Amino acid sequence: MALSAFPTPVPHLPLGTAGAAAAIGATFLIHIALVGFILGATALAPFMELAGRRRGGDPRHLRYARRLAQATVYLYSFGATWAVFAVVLLTGLYGNLIGTLLNLLLLPLTIAFSSFFIGIPLLLLYVYRWDQMGPRLHLAVGFAFAFIQYVFLFTIVELDSYVLNPGSLHATTAAFSPSYPWLLLHYVGANISWPALLLAALAVWRLRRATDPQEIAFQRWAARVNFTVGAAFLLIQPVTGFLLALTIQQNSAPAFLSLTAGGSGWMLVGQEALLAVVVVGANLVFWQHSPAASRSQAGAGLTVVALLGMAGATLPAAVIPSGLVALRYVLLLVAFVATAIHLLRFTRERRQGGDAAGIRPPAARLMTLVGVAALVLTLYMGVIKENIKLPCAIDAPTGHAQCLMTLHTATRNFNPPRGYLP
Repeated sequence: MALSAFPTPVPHLPLGTAGAAAAIGATFLIHIALVGFILGATALAPFMELAGRRRGGDPRHLRYARRLAQATVYLYSFGATWAVFAVVLLTGLYGNLIGTLLNLLLLPLTIAFSSFFIGIPLLLLYVYRWDQMGPRLHLAVGFAFAFIQYVFLFTIVELDSYVLNPGSLHATTAAFSPSYPWLLLHYVGANISWPALLLAALAVWRLRRATDPQEIAFQRWAARVNFTVGAAFLLIQPVTGFLLALTIQQNSAPAFLSLTAGGSGWMLVGQEALLAVVVVGANLVFWQHSPAASRSQAGAGLTVVALLGMAGATLPAAVIPSGLVALRYVLLLVAFVATAIHLLRFTRERRQGGDAAGIRPPAARLMTLVGVAALVLTLYMGVIKENIKLPCAIDAPTGHAQCLMTLHTATRNFNPPRGYLP
């Protein structure tokens, strides 16, 4: 009764809706980068430890896994704190939207956030009991932590899947929506690919500053291994991305129109350009990574094919006639097939002792460029994804049956009807 005596506060958006969108966007982009890296590190660390144990205690694999797990501890704490700040900011600026979504998706979101109570102790055991546990038990803890983290991802993706098409789905069936499996696979692939490519760039940076021969050898190995893993998971992204776009087209027409011809249509050009930098840059790394590889005519040919394929795939719609739109996808496929062949050659050379050779300076600089470009591409695609949800989730003018609410109603206070709260 005492609280009811106070007037209901009127939400205030600093600098209007543009300022609110900028604040929310910047905060969540940082959060996405932190969570994406943690998910990638979580997946890589136990598998690298497993490789080290199976090879009789290979110190390179075990050192890689241990250092990555330690980095995860530091980032996990900061990332969780930042997530709370982001949610509080979102609640203050878009109270009605976040209140509605939290209640509609209460069960999956409860599972997602409850996973922290299991995941945090497992992470601490994995990092700080490394030498005290037996190898099998320690690996079991590492894989259990990775499983818990991906349970979080499996449930939180339901939120994205739901807001893409809220009109035709019930919140409890969001995991069974057509876009959910492809959105989930796209996230999983991206969250392993770009952290590995960024770790390759970090290894190159440390390699330049290393003076000890053992440290130099390790950083060379780490750069090549990380780049191999990142490029391998990069190759699955066009497939899951195409299937995701196809399901959005079939099941959420307003979102697809915004993606291709609406407010986000022009952003696809930037996305394709960034993707071209990553793909062509990866091929140049494969070709130029060692003195022997730089003389390979096959490597030069595959790089040229990838370059021409990506150049054709990024041509504007005015150049490619509407009847030949499939040509864009064919050229993209050609570029990625050439990259896959080049990756296989690169991997075979590594297994034949190529890790002992130095990394040529041009290839080292290209590794850094590709790693940074992969991170920027991931964040940029996140911006596109959020923009295409606006006509269907919070920013539709009027008349779209799939819309959850308009921008005006999203910024109101959350005042649910009687019986709505659980």
